[in-house]
Amino acid sequence: MAAIGLRYLAYAPLTEDPVAGTFEYGAGKVGRKMINANISLNISDSPLYADDNVAERAKEFIDGTIAIGQDELTDAMRTDFLGNTVADEIVGEATVKKVTSSDTDTPPMLGVAFIQTKIIDNVRKYRVILLAKTQFGEPNETGETKGQNIAWQTPTISGTIMRRVDGAWKEEITADSLATAVAWIKGKFNMT
Repeated sequence: MAAIGLRYLAYAPLTEDPVAGTFEYGAGKVGRKMINANISLNISDSPLYADDNVAERAKEFIDGTIAIGQDELTDAMRTDFLGNTVADEIVGEATVKKVTSSDTDTPPMLGVAFIQTKIIDNVRKYRVILLAKTQFGEPNETGETKGQNIAWQTPTISGTIMRRVDGAWKEEITADSLATAVAWIKGKFNMT
């Protein structure tokens, strides 16, 4: 894969009906600017031995993790990804937004998608990766004092990748234009 870029983080709440085997994405949103996305998968590898050899081999998706680096993790995204609460609080004469993380927060199930820019045979293409069902957790945080040179400190949020009720865990397309790639995400995540 000759990827040269990453952009357009989008996400939507996922509702599943295990009895009917159906799912639906709610109204999707666009996240902040992406820095990186790291996907790591757990794949079951189960060989069947017969006649002193491997006769069959089954490889199946178990789950995975995704870490998304962005330029900012907004208050709205903390609510959408983590189930945190946001409320106005008065400090002197100023009003500020207070984000509260609680032990009773329940991060929702989300569909998450993003676009990789690629060059294939000297032609720019746009690969969309849509992770069908994810659940994120509170991010680790670090801080660093400013020295002679600026060291950017950006948030990374990590989540678990799971199978959706229909068995799918990932969908992807490669489009000839960025507009087509964005339109595909908008259609999947009910975005206007």
